[in-house]
Amino acid sequence: MASQTVEELYDRVEEFTSLLAAAELHADGSWEEEFITNMRANFKRHGPRTLLSPHQQKKLEQIGKY
Repeated sequence: MASQTVEELYDRVEEFTSLLAAAELHADGSWEEEFITNMRANFKRHGPRTLLSPHQQKKLEQIGKY
């Protein structure tokens, strides 16, 4: 499956920002913390047009416990 934008994957951008915040709280270890930091930086740079691969989305939701 191809990468999709945040605006394609989530009903509202706020849903994605809440997921990022939850993932920051639940990140366990340096790899997860770096992954979330990179996701936040990409989102800051590209906004709702940030691309997420299916694997990135799954990992982010696992970390954020969604």
